[in-house]
Order: sequence, then structure tokens, then C-alpha cells
Amino acid sequence: MPLKIKSDQFREPESETEIEQMPVASNSKKSINTASVSKPKPAEEDFKTQISLIDEDLVRQICAQNDHHFDHVDRKFCTATIKFLEEISSILGPKEVCFLSQDDKARVPIGMTAANKQIHFLMHMEYRVSLPDHDWVVAEKHKFIPSVYAGMQIQPNGIGNPAAVGYFGPTYIGVRSGKQSSSTAFAHGLDLERLLELPEFEEIAKTDAVDKTVKPIIIFSIDGGGGRMKIRDSRNAFNIVERKMSKELAELILPHDHVGRHFDGQGRTFDTELEKRNFEFAGRMLAEVWPAVNIDGFPTVPKYILPETSELDDEALLTKDEKLFSDHVKTSQYFLQILKCNNLECCMKPRSSYFSVILVHFLPPPIPLEQSSGGLKAPDRANDETHIFPLLFVSKTIKWDDTTLPESTCSFKVLPYDLYCPSVQSSLLDRTCKVCHIYFASIVMLKAHFVLHKKTPVPQIPKVRPQRIAARRQRELMAIIVSEENGSTDAEWFDEGDLDLNGIEMPTENPDS
Repeated sequence: MPLKIKSDQFREPESETEIEQMPVASNSKKSINTASVSKPKPAEEDFKTQISLIDEDLVRQICAQNDHHFDHVDRKFCTATIKFLEEISSILGPKEVCFLSQDDKARVPIGMTAANKQIHFLMHMEYRVSLPDHDWVVAEKHKFIPSVYAGMQIQPNGIGNPAAVGYFGPTYIGVRSGKQSSSTAFAHGLDLERLLELPEFEEIAKTDAVDKTVKPIIIFSIDGGGGRMKIRDSRNAFNIVERKMSKELAELILPHDHVGRHFDGQGRTFDTELEKRNFEFAGRMLAEVWPAVNIDGFPTVPKYILPETSELDDEALLTKDEKLFSDHVKTSQYFLQILKCNNLECCMKPRSSYFSVILVHFLPPPIPLEQSSGGLKAPDRANDETHIFPLLFVSKTIKWDDTTLPESTCSFKVLPYDLYCPSVQSSLLDRTCKVCHIYFASIVMLKAHFVLHKKTPVPQIPKVRPQRIAARRQRELMAIIVSEENGSTDAEWFDEGDLDLNGIEMPTENPDS
């Protein structure tokens, strides 16, 4: 036991009463005062007394820490993509690039303390509470969805340095009712439209031109996927936002029945109109609290969004065909690229320097390097734990061919972006068009693409057996698929006819609704 204490850098107090400085969190440099009282030191052999002293006397004050990240198998690959984007942003600079980071925070309940686990409590000093990093509230069904958008400042003249993309800037929070609204692509599209018109985001999003047009390049980093993995080297920006947001909520109770009770004793809603009015009052109250969150002098702009106007009108959106999609969009497991083409009859002349820097149009796939006896080579795709990904412009100087790539890549005429993404190795060939060799992020996209190859029959793709169905929309189902390589899980939308659903329980409603 004494050896255990020493190995953990714990010690018994030397005086009758000793005040020592203990950190608030194990990863924090700040300190709080913690008192520990000693008793006469027992003999080494008195093992039970040793345990008793440790349990009773060596105590500290600590907060539950919201920093538990799932170590997903794709973490290194995703970090390489983020570094690519930060590197290209540093070269093009703040006049051409708008860099945003988006995340749906833990839902905020009404009718109880909005953030109740930030309170200090007394506990045995050997233990530290590590909680999921997006789950600081515990409540029943009545919650709000805060969609947080952080503007990232790009330092000028930081050419080639990913660190030129900072972690601070203005923050926009779209607050929606978790009962009447959903966190969908249409909801985030509406948030982006509103964000681009906010005066607080003008420096981040608009050019210096007189007409203040939107910058030619918008980069969206979305925190999520892969079991909510950590995809940045550091998530300082969102960690600070989370802590300051939760601090403002620590003693706040949002009223659930301001205009009258809308549910019965079992929590079932019997008056939907009254429910909407209660949510609206509590949502606007929540939006009035967060403007107090100030991060390095940058403002926070929250807005409660009514359910009736919480999404883009899909009927007003333009619909493009598969040919335009193939020419301008490249999809992959965690990365979506949408670019102009070089045909001036199709697209307007580029306003940025992007095509002067990336001559191959779309960003190339991240490929790791290793120093072997035969020179620089890409390692085997199976050894993902040892992969080291170089920066974008180092990778661009390497001639990737059969002398530098492993033999397992010879089956690809065009290297897919997910070539070194561990969780999808068994799906790469199935997601690749056998005619034009374009890689897609899903089988659904690949099947839609085959309309361009009318003379080529659509290949027969075996049905996929999901672990479970998470959600449904019209004729599509969100299936949870278990990877054959490593047992990790992934969520993907499928047409209902492409899944083997025998014995699978179907959801009755979207979990976001």
C-alpha cells in the first residue's frame, strides 16, 4: 500500500493540520485549498490501519471531468484530415477562408437543474470521475438541443503552419426544442444562413469587399462521428465553451409549466399547443443566459428557434443531377468536399487561390509514411496503430506508385480518400464505381450514381445485416453496422430494401423528435 501511495504521488501529511494545494482537475494548473488531517503514523505492517487512514484522511475536492473521449480506431486518420484543412487554411489565409467548428452539445433539460454535475463534492483521492465529454446533464425527455458554432480565427501569414488556425472566435448557439424539432442537415443549413448574417461573424465569414460577400472557401469541422471521437489534437475551443456554458447553467432551473401544465403524471403530453408555448418561454430564457459567456473577448450569440421555422424549406432548395454531383462533390467516411469545376460554362471563375495550390482539384487522401530500409514507403493498411500521417504538402511531394504503396492498394485504379481509414477497409471496393472508379461514402450514393452509366447494369449488392436500426426517414433507415475488421460500430443511411431486417426491431419514431 505505501508503494501504491508513492507511485501515485500521494503522501501523508507531516503535521497535525496541513493545508496543501491540490488541482481542481487532474489536467488543470489551477488549484484549490484542500485540508487533510493526519493521525499518528502507524506501523508499516498494520495494513488495515493504513487502508483506514487512506479512506478517511486523504481527501480532496474535485469536479466531475467532462473530458472522457472514446479512443476510436479512426482517430489518427480523422486528425490527419483536420490537419490537411488547417494547413490549406494557413496558406490561403483569413481573407479567403471561413473556418467554422460545429457541435451539438448535451441536451439541456427543463424542470430541473440544467447542469447539476459541475458541483464540487468530497471523494476518495485515488478516484477521478471521467464522464462522456458531451453529457453534462441528466434529465427526462423535455430538453433543448443547443447547436454550437464556433468561428475559428486564422492568423495571417502563417503559411504552411496548421497552428495558424486558432481556437477562438465568436460563438453562435441555435437553441431548439428537443420535443418539436430535430438536429438535421436542414436545421444546420438554416443555422449557417443565419450565422453568415450576424454582425459578430462578419470578420470570420465575410470578405473585405464593399459588398461584404461571403468568403470563397468555407470549412466546416464537425465534432462527432466514430463514437464521438477526438479528432483534433486539442479541443480547447469547445472545452472552454462547454465549461463556461455549464457554469452559467449550474444553478439554473428552466420552468416547464410557465403557461400551464401540458403533461400528465406519467409525462405524457395532453396539450401540444401548451407544450410549444412552455418550450418557447424556457428556450428564450435559456438564450438570455448564454450571452454572458465571453471567451477571450469574443461574444456568444444564442437564439431560440421556433419549431415552425427550425429548418430550411426543402421545397425551395435547388435539385441537381448526378452528373453535377460527380463533377463537383467527393464523399468519404468523415469528409465531404464540394468544389467548383474548371468549366466556366458551368461554374463562375474561382475567387480564391485554391486551384493554384491544389492542382489535382480535390484534396488527396491522407497516406501514412514510414522510414524503411528501402526508403520512404506507405505502411501496410492493417497496421493502423503505428500509422504516422505527414502534413498535406509533404504528402504531395511523394510519388505514390507501386514502389511506395503496399501491394494491397494495387486493386484501386484511383486511390479512394478512405484508403487508410481503418473502420471501412472491407467496404472500399464495394463503395467504388467499377466504371469510372469514383469512391462513395455509402452504397446508397453508389447506386444513385449508376444512372450515369445507363449501359452498365447496376451491380447486385448483397443485403447488409445491421446490428440495429437507429432511426428512419421515409424509405431510408439509419443502420448501425459492426465493422468486420475491428468490431467498431458505424451509422449509415440505407434504402430499406438494401438491409437484411429479419428479426430486427424497427424504431417507431425518430429519436430526435
